[in-house]
Parts: sequence; structure tokens; C-alpha cells
Amino acid sequence: MSNKSSKLLAIILILAVAALFVTGCGKSGSRFENQLPSISITSFEGWSDDNVPSNIDTTQVEFTFQQKIFWHANDPDGVITGYAFRVLDENRQPIATPGYQYIARAEDGLIPDEMLSTLGDGWVIHYLPSADQSMPLDDPETDRSIWTNQKYAVINFPAADENGEPTPTLSFFEVVAIDNRGAVTPVPAWRKFRTNSVKPICNVSTTKGNPDGGDVGSGITLRFTMHYPSNAGMIVDAIPFKYEFRMMKVYDDSGEIVPGSMTEWISTEGQERINEYKLTRRTTPALSYDYENGNTNTTTKIEARVTDLAGVVSDVETTDPVLFKVKPGFRPMTQLYSKKILALGRNHFEDRHDDTTPEELPYSIDDGQQHFAAPLFKNMQNRFTVVYSENLKVYVRWGWWGEYGKEESTGTITYPLDDPYIKKVDTVLSEPNPEIGYGGGENYYGEITHFDVRYDGQPYYFPPFAESIHTDDDGTQWLRLPLYSPLRQSIVLTGNQLTPGEHVFTVRCVDSQDEVSLYPAELVFTVEPYKSPSQRNGLLIIDDDTDNQNLSPEAIVNNKYAQMSGDIENVDFVKYNGTEEGNRTYRDIRNRHLAFSDLQNYKMVIYHADNPAQGGSIENEIDGLSLYLRNGGALVISHTSQFASKSTTISTKRGFTLLNLLGLPEQPTMVAGPSNPAQGPFFLTAVGMSGYPNLDLQYSNHPSGNGNNSFSQAVEYFHGFSSVAYHKLLGGVPNITGEAIYSYGCKPIDYVAYPPSEEQFNNLNGKIVGTRKINENGSRAYIFTFPLSYMEETEAKVMINKIWSELL
Repeated sequence: MSNKSSKLLAIILILAVAALFVTGCGKSGSRFENQLPSISITSFEGWSDDNVPSNIDTTQVEFTFQQKIFWHANDPDGVITGYAFRVLDENRQPIATPGYQYIARAEDGLIPDEMLSTLGDGWVIHYLPSADQSMPLDDPETDRSIWTNQKYAVINFPAADENGEPTPTLSFFEVVAIDNRGAVTPVPAWRKFRTNSVKPICNVSTTKGNPDGGDVGSGITLRFTMHYPSNAGMIVDAIPFKYEFRMMKVYDDSGEIVPGSMTEWISTEGQERINEYKLTRRTTPALSYDYENGNTNTTTKIEARVTDLAGVVSDVETTDPVLFKVKPGFRPMTQLYSKKILALGRNHFEDRHDDTTPEELPYSIDDGQQHFAAPLFKNMQNRFTVVYSENLKVYVRWGWWGEYGKEESTGTITYPLDDPYIKKVDTVLSEPNPEIGYGGGENYYGEITHFDVRYDGQPYYFPPFAESIHTDDDGTQWLRLPLYSPLRQSIVLTGNQLTPGEHVFTVRCVDSQDEVSLYPAELVFTVEPYKSPSQRNGLLIIDDDTDNQNLSPEAIVNNKYAQMSGDIENVDFVKYNGTEEGNRTYRDIRNRHLAFSDLQNYKMVIYHADNPAQGGSIENEIDGLSLYLRNGGALVISHTSQFASKSTTISTKRGFTLLNLLGLPEQPTMVAGPSNPAQGPFFLTAVGMSGYPNLDLQYSNHPSGNGNNSFSQAVEYFHGFSSVAYHKLLGGVPNITGEAIYSYGCKPIDYVAYPPSEEQFNNLNGKIVGTRKINENGSRAYIFTFPLSYMEETEAKVMINKIWSELL
């Protein structure tokens, strides 16, 4: 480098250093000193030395105790990073207020030293954003600070004297700001307030209503409310600071307090809900019985008062006390809701969403079809059953007596015990207790707190509460679930919980007395293995006739069906809705009597409702019969003219799958013959088609010459039968999806007794009265809209044998 260049560089360095000395650098020079932030209160209420509204007299003006105070700060050379505020009494001493109960003292280490020395302590403490807010603000381990990002605060100023009487009270509010360099406004923005309140009014009852001197159990929850007098002109919400109560016993005859029974005032502060307080025999204070050996001469009395956010306390005299008698022996009654006990699987479902369930049912999609959950069946042993599949689910819902209620026109509430689709009222009614003569159904003002659950002899397994096991004195263990656990009041059983065999689900309620139901609710059901058509054998004959000596004498009809099926091995008979144990069906929650688990045992099922005056209840059997035919069953239906209306009802119930499997259209158009035998006794013979034999009406003067006496006097008298349904023609063909196998054989118009007119003959003769439907899955359905028991049994036997041979 040349000497000339070196000299030039030296001159530049000297000049730069000189410039630094002239201008200064960092914070040491006055040019870059931090400028302090400023702050002002922007809300209208209150006053200060430099802010006295012209329309108020500061010696007289009063404000409502609750004030929302806004502020604004400015930092000319940086940004505001936080605010601190405090409330002072009229002597400028810091005070805590409701909502801001925690204030910082010097020893807390939360106040900057310079701020502490110039402004003092008492600044409100806040949670930091990172804080665990379950920790209290007075805990030194809590992430906390006096600084907040709030730009306003709702302050509840005091307005009461030391006795809780309403007294206009002077207070101060101060707020400061801090900037990004840690500088605090040297002079707080402040306002002075004279605030007032009025006496609040306290109300006390229980969470389940007012017992009004009646009996309660030994576990109730008091509920408190407050309000201000309507004429007080209060413009703030009636929010309590705390409720207090005291409990005592009073004599029934005099109303005087039992000596030594009155407690001190008990505060609700610290309770989960400030407006509630649970009382049991184990709380402080504790409930004690007003009954001894069934007799009582005392009543428990609760007096209450409330303190509002201004510190004003209500007068006890303005609050009606709660009176009740604590009585032993009450227990909750557990209820399984039958309408919500459902199953869903490949072998148990419905595809029509029955209207008796007014909610969206669980469903699955199988082979592109939507299948809905359906109630469990009742089998012929009066047990709940469902047929197994690998995707089977069972849904169980439970509750308690009184959970749901119906408000009557009189204003009273009744409690249908097994209807979860009415209004939820959450009353708890007692279960019967024969040991002490309780009939049950009494409101004892308790609450349900837990449920105990078992399944198949063990505590129900639910991982989130796997350790929550309750053990009875006899060693029986239960899973104990809180009322509001994730399961709430229902479970879904799946997988290896539903292996074939018997299963038992048991549940009981636990109430606020810590008492459990003496009689747990129990669902016992059997998962039956699925039987394929090749595993089935024998015949089941279902008698849905109403016994009538002239129309359908039970003994004779049963014998006729026995004769018809005499060549078939393993024939079982069952009376639909009968009374004889071991030979009857049972009704389930949906009025169904035919369980698929029973039907699937048989290669063929004959259902007969041959009494022309009754018609049976086949319209209630959509589910079981559909599942049977969906799974390769063979069904024979013997009926009368009433089948016309029955098929219409099945359609109305959206039993379209069953109608299709039976060989009927979704909107059947059958024509019913008259039920009065005198109006159309023209049916003589079911004329066979497609190789089926003729079936003659049985009566002594049948033109075939082979007639035997009929059990029906009307048939004998009129030489014919009237109550037959036939399929209407559409476009000249029967309105069916199956094939015709029998037609109406009408009396000739010159018949000697009660002949038809030519028009009647032309209208009836040849109409279809018997059909067969062979479905793609191999199932078969045979429908006879004339009663087989009215026909010659030897001929009917040939026909039954033909049907049976088609199944082999």
C-alpha cells in the first residue's frame, strides 16, 4: 500500500472516532434515553383530579358497585407490553375484590423494585398464558404475574359495611402500563368511585325441587339462587359472591329449635358449584334421620343467606326455609330401557326403520343395503335371543325410575317407567323395599351419581376406568362409573363379548346417599349359533287362531294340521300368544312373537290364522319372517279373507322385503270376500295348478261325493265358504310376483243351495287364491288365502307332502 493511501485511511479513522464522541452511542447519551409510557382511563364513570364530569356532584354521586373500566396507553419510542391495576379503599390501601381476589404483596417478588418503591403493592395477580390454571393464584409455584394484556376490567367495588349492610363506599381504581424496555408509567391513571348496592334476596331449595316438609333420603343437594328486588332498579346481573346456610332440627308440635341442633353458618365457597351444596350422613354438616322405628317428631330446617359481589348480605327473614324429614330406607330403582336394547348383525336387523323408534337407529351397510338395529327377539322359552354373526353388536341403554316424565294437563308429572322418548326430568324415584313396607315410586329428592356394571359374572371392562372397582360386602365386584363417564348410560357389546351362549348384563344405580339398588336391572340373553338351511330339520306349525267352536275349534283344528303333516318327522306345534307353558310364544317390546332363533331350527314353518272373524297378527312378524326367508327358509301361510288387510298393513309398515319374499307386490291389491257367511258362500274348491292337487271344502254335501262333516255349522248350512281373499287382476294378470298354484273354484250358478249369480260366478271363478314364490336364495313361500283347516284333510295332506318334497 502506498504512503499516500495509508495517510488517507488514518484520517478517515480519526474522523469516525471523533464523530462517535460528538453524537454519543447506546443509552448513555441523552438522544437515545427511553421515553416513559403514558396511560389514561377512557371510560366515563368515576372521577379524578383532572376528570370531573360537569354533570355530577362528587360529594353525592353514587355508581352501581359493578363497573367496567377501560384504559389506553401510549409509548412514544416503543410498545406497551402490559398493564397492572389495583383497587384501593378510601384510605388508599389496596384491597381484593370478587373476581380479583389475589393481589401481590412485596414478599411475592412479582412487583418491579422501582415500581414497588414508588407506587407500593396490592396489584392484581394474573395467570401467565403458560400457567396451569387449576393451581391457585396464591401458590408461589403458579406461573403468574401482575402484568396482563387486558384493556379493561370489570371491578366489583365494595358497597357494604362490616356487617354486610348496604352502605355507599368510596374506592379508588389505579392502572399503570409497562413498555418493552421495562419502564412503568410513573403516575397511575386513576378514578374514584362511590358505589352502592341493595339487599339481595336468597332462595333455597334442592336440585330436585322443594320437599315442602315431606320425606327425603339421606343424600340431597341444596340449590341456591339470588335476585334483587324488582323495584330496586339494579342494572347488574344478580351474581352471588357466596351462599351460606345453617341447619337445625325443629319440633313438629311447637316449631321450636331442638337444643344443640343448629349449626354455624356454612359457606358454599370452594364447592364445585357455588350455588349447590351436597348433604349426606357423611358430610359436614351431616344429615341425620328424623325417623326412629318408623316414628317421627322432628323436621330438618335449612335457613340460607347470600352475599352479593358488593359484600351486601341478604336478610334471613326474606328467605323461605327448606323443611324436610330425613327418612331411612330409600334406594334408587334401576331401569333397562327396552326400546333401546337393540341388536345389529348379518343375522339380526330390519331394513325398514320401524316407526315405533323415534330416533336414528344404528345401522350397517351389507351388500349395498342399509340394515337397521332391531330389538332382541323373545323365543319360545321366553328368553331374549339373537342369532350370531361375526359382526354382531348389542346396544344396551339404562337409567332409573323417574328419569323421564310426562307433564299432564293438570300440571302434574307422571312417570312412565320404560319410555326414554318422553321429557327428561331427572327425578329419582325409590324402588320397592318389602323389608320396610315401601311400595316404591316415591320422590326422595336424591340424585344418581354412579352406575355399577357387570357382564357375564365379572366387572364390566372399560379401560379408562379399569381401576374403578367397587366391592360389595359379599365380595361381588362391579365396575363403578360416574354418571357422566364417556359411556354415560349405554354400552355396545361386540366381538368376543358375544360368543354363542348365554350372556348376562347387570347394572345398578348409585345415588347421592351412596346407596345402591337392591334389585339391579339384568338383561339375560342368548346368542344362538346360526343354522344354515342344510342344518335344519322338521316342521313347526304356528297356531294363530282364536278358539271358537263354530269358526275355529282349537282341538279339531290342531288335529287336522297334525293329520296334514302326518308323514313329516319332527313336527312341533306352538300356540301363538298362548297360555300353556312349553307350548306358546311370547311377546317382545315390539309385539313380535316369532324369533328367528326359533324359526331357523326348522326346514319348514306353517303359520295358520284360519278363524275368519279374527285374522291373527302376522303383520307384527315382519322381522322374524323376513330373516327366516332371507336365510333360506320355507314358509306356508294359511289364512282367510283377512289376509287382504293384513298384507296392506305389512305394506304400511314398510315390510317390503317380506312382501317380495312372499311373492306379493309392495302395494298389494287383494280383494277380501265377505266375512258374513250368508253374503257369499260360493267357495267350494281350491283348484290346483302346476301339479298341485285340488283341495275341496270339507262339508257333508260336497258335490265331489267325498265330503265329511265340517266343524263349521255355517259351511254345512250354506254349502260353501265366503271368507276367501283373491288377487286382483292388473292388465288381465294377477298382481303377484310369485306364481299361481291355486284358483277359486266357485259354485255353479245352478247349485241347489245358495248359488251365485252369473255375474258373481264370473267375478270369482278362477281367481288366484294360492301362490308360490321361489326366491333366488332358495327360500320358498306358499300363501293360501283360504283356510286349510276348512278343507278335506286327506287332500290337504297330499298338498303338504308335495311342498315338503320340493324342499328335499
